[in-house]
Amino acid sequence: MKVQASLCGINRLPRARIQEKARPPNPRIPRRNFKESPPALRWTRTPKLTIMLRTSLIALLSAACLHAGETRQWSNPEGTKSFDAEYVSRKGDEITLRRNASDITFDISKLHADDRKWLNLNHPVAGDAASGPIPDDDAIFDNLKFGDSRETIMEKLKASSIIEAELEETFFSRTGLNGTYRTKHKVGGLYCYLFYEWDQAGNLCEFTLRTEPQPQAQYDGSVTSCWEELPNLISQLHGAPINAGTMPSADAIKEGQMQGSHVWNIESGGSVLLGIAKIEGKYEVSVRFTLEKIKMRPTP
Repeated sequence: MKVQASLCGINRLPRARIQEKARPPNPRIPRRNFKESPPALRWTRTPKLTIMLRTSLIALLSAACLHAGETRQWSNPEGTKSFDAEYVSRKGDEITLRRNASDITFDISKLHADDRKWLNLNHPVAGDAASGPIPDDDAIFDNLKFGDSRETIMEKLKASSIIEAELEETFFSRTGLNGTYRTKHKVGGLYCYLFYEWDQAGNLCEFTLRTEPQPQAQYDGSVTSCWEELPNLISQLHGAPINAGTMPSADAIKEGQMQGSHVWNIESGGSVLLGIAKIEGKYEVSVRFTLEKIKMRPTP
């Protein structure tokens, strides 16, 4: 099933020049040709499940990064010796690296402090990841939720285990908040950048994850890989989608439009739309969290 949604003018601007503007919710998702999921599949989030979802989200984003492999330089505790190896996995205080096509497992105490810091930041132990602030039951992604002020959003982003700033905070006054934070790990080979829309009171009313624009030559590569991984990530947060379509062909997406494929309903109110947009001849995968509740209509 195909869905088309026009992109607002803010999406056509260069990322570095985008400024947030207070505006009322502007629903642009059409309501047509969807099939409602059976009532038995309704998604209910409990406090215990919320903690599990936080761990799952961190694990999914970390796993997405591992698909491409991470080769970096590692050093001994004194920093006098170093070697290149690919990160494979971590279990507690034990790490497995791949060097010269062979896997080696050892305690992280044998690594330099900078390497241990990198591990704790990029590959935290699952128990440590879950021990942070418990997400709000109404959170739409990580700890973010509709109605948060800009100041609250900033504090949550700084404390996030899965989001990082690409720029120093001192530059935010020049660039605005849009596009300055991204996921710490790539999803299907692409980082997802965060964009926001605010209501007249200055509170969050819409939130979007967007990848860097990719040329058509990458449509069957990184664009497809990212689109294939995102439904699993969003379903961990909001249950099974109420509509799951096929990936549109590159030629089917018109300039300045987003063609949706998946829709989720948010239990606390609102919807999530996954699709692919075409901006200035390039393609970006987009996940739009909106206060609008999409109502399904039976397919004729």
